[in-house]
Amino acid sequence: MLQLVVNADDFGFDPAINAAVAQAHEGGILTSASLMVAGPCAEAAVAYAKAHPTLSVGLHLTLVEGTTVLPPSQLRPLTDARGALPSGFAAFGVRLTAGGRPAARALEAEARAQIHWLLDRGLQPTHLDSHMHTHLHPRALEIVARLAVEYGIPFVRAPLEQWSPPETCWQAPALLARWLIFQALGRRARRILRQRGLRTADLAIGVLTPGRMTEAFVAGRLACLPAGLTEIFFHPAAVADLPHMCGRAGYQHLAELQALRSPHLRRVMAERGIQLVGFRELADNAVRAVNNAG
Repeated sequence: MLQLVVNADDFGFDPAINAAVAQAHEGGILTSASLMVAGPCAEAAVAYAKAHPTLSVGLHLTLVEGTTVLPPSQLRPLTDARGALPSGFAAFGVRLTAGGRPAARALEAEARAQIHWLLDRGLQPTHLDSHMHTHLHPRALEIVARLAVEYGIPFVRAPLEQWSPPETCWQAPALLARWLIFQALGRRARRILRQRGLRTADLAIGVLTPGRMTEAFVAGRLACLPAGLTEIFFHPAAVADLPHMCGRAGYQHLAELQALRSPHLRRVMAERGIQLVGFRELADNAVRAVNNAG
């Protein structure tokens, strides 16, 4: 069976992202979205999600490049003297490792607060992932896995993607290094998460070339999609550029939205017999299967 979850990251960060999620869900193939609960437009994202229960909504755990739910002063040494979170995955790893147990306690407190932010607004997260994949850090993963079990969040992202050659040869070394790093992190995460009874997609497309899920790119991936559950994660927006978002150079936000609304991709999926699903649907089906077996 070929099953596909189509997810949008960064829901709640910007009005243009929220607009893209709405357009892609109501008029396209988007089935799920991951919400940044401390984002400037998070409340509007919640309102949309509650009005459209067919959209699976999970937590886009934000531990870098964003604001926090808890006061930054309570999150030292994960935050710096100015109260800012780390700027990226590498800086996050340094602070988490150097900070020892106090940093781990700060991470758990903020992750728990972000989960409760959703629960307090009547949204049970269907899945959990993170901004810049910080939950894959070995010290972070143990905490995230434990919280996912505690709060009944059935799916956690473990991004494992097939290798695909870059368009130009000069991109190959950096792309190969990124692929090898995420292969190691993703395989470890999948093993640990599944050992704890959590579910992960068999394949997760979007980690190698984030922000470049164009129609042509996705059509090529759909044409050779293997059996099992695949997640493709997008970063769509209803504008071409989001200059206030750090680390987004080269992201094709508007092209991704166009891909999500593409009739051609629907035809490719129909021809291949790909079943479009959301995380909530998958979790509900699993519960029904257990009940029927009992």
